[in-house]
Amino acid sequence: MEDKDFCEGCGQSNLYHLSMWLEELTSHILPPLKLSQKIDVFLDVLLEKIFTVTGFAKFTTNYNHSDIQLRSAYFIDEMKKRGAVFRVLQSVFGFTNHFKMEIGDKVIRFDTLPTVDFASKFTSAIVDDKELAKRHCEKGGFPTAKGQAFWFWQKKKAVLFAQHIGFPLVVKPRGGSFSHHVTTNIQDKKHLGEAIVHAIIYSPTFIVEKYIPNAFVYRATVINFDFVVCVQQVPANIVGDGILTIRKLIDQKNDDPRRGQPNQKQFTLYEIVENKMTQMLLAEKGYNYKTVPEKGEIVYLQKDPFLKLGGDLIEITPKVHKDNLKLFTDLARFFDIRVTGIDFLTRDVAISWKNQPCAILELNSVPCIELHHSPSSGTPTNPAGALASMFSKYYL
Repeated sequence: MEDKDFCEGCGQSNLYHLSMWLEELTSHILPPLKLSQKIDVFLDVLLEKIFTVTGFAKFTTNYNHSDIQLRSAYFIDEMKKRGAVFRVLQSVFGFTNHFKMEIGDKVIRFDTLPTVDFASKFTSAIVDDKELAKRHCEKGGFPTAKGQAFWFWQKKKAVLFAQHIGFPLVVKPRGGSFSHHVTTNIQDKKHLGEAIVHAIIYSPTFIVEKYIPNAFVYRATVINFDFVVCVQQVPANIVGDGILTIRKLIDQKNDDPRRGQPNQKQFTLYEIVENKMTQMLLAEKGYNYKTVPEKGEIVYLQKDPFLKLGGDLIEITPKVHKDNLKLFTDLARFFDIRVTGIDFLTRDVAISWKNQPCAILELNSVPCIELHHSPSSGTPTNPAGALASMFSKYYL
């Protein structure tokens, strides 16, 4: 498939955009249902039989890490140590995120990760819907950025709201993950309009909210209310050694075997993307690709910390202030969710959230645990192990 068939903003196909639109429209039209574990299992088995009997899909043990999501792969590897056997559902279009695990005399089915949804008093919608999550956070007194959600036909209303709360701003799809089609640090009406169009390519609803400058994005993962780990997301950069040019330093970093392309599922880190933003950031410093940065000098090549642009992940759990760790566990308990990823924006996670500007950006019910297993620096942690222990408590 040619590059034109894929979106530059997220690396996904146009068909994926359509599926996101349909998913969003369906979720807002149909009320979220809270099903019991038994009904969930019954529906899973029924769908499996329909797909397998019709030849549309089959279960197989013949798959690689590159065939499935990396967060699933880490959990599967951890459970295999405990004697579990896994099968993945493979359709005529390729591998899905639906798994069947056999351990002892039990068969457990799950999508991507087992998240114990049945034990929560809420549906996952309140977590994964950024607008609902924001309002629920406000009810609990948790820090949020001022913002509001709009439908794709409400562009003018969104612009008026933006002018009311003032620039700088962020525009992001109401649903989705991986920072797809998010625009940050919007400074004027022109770029606001462009950001809205960019967001609604991906989703029929979008959020406009205040941007907190000079802050970093931290991803905390909380499992079963007590296991907490945290990584810092840093924009794509190189560090000078006083010898190599910026060009050589970029090539050297991209040659790291841990870095791949955004469409390769077996990677967490990706090669640095060079674009107009890169040129602008270098020009602001009076640099070009032939410049030799001083030893220890950090040169940023993107302004956003997105992994798809070549951003770094720094494991910083030991440095997180105890108030912030408590904030993350309190948040998980307030949402009554036993597995969650929390995007937290603040200037310094080593300082209490009570003493600096900060915001809970969003929560995810199926967190990217691979971020903690494969950071670019810092000691990796093992949320897959904690997830496996939680799994044994609730499923076995």
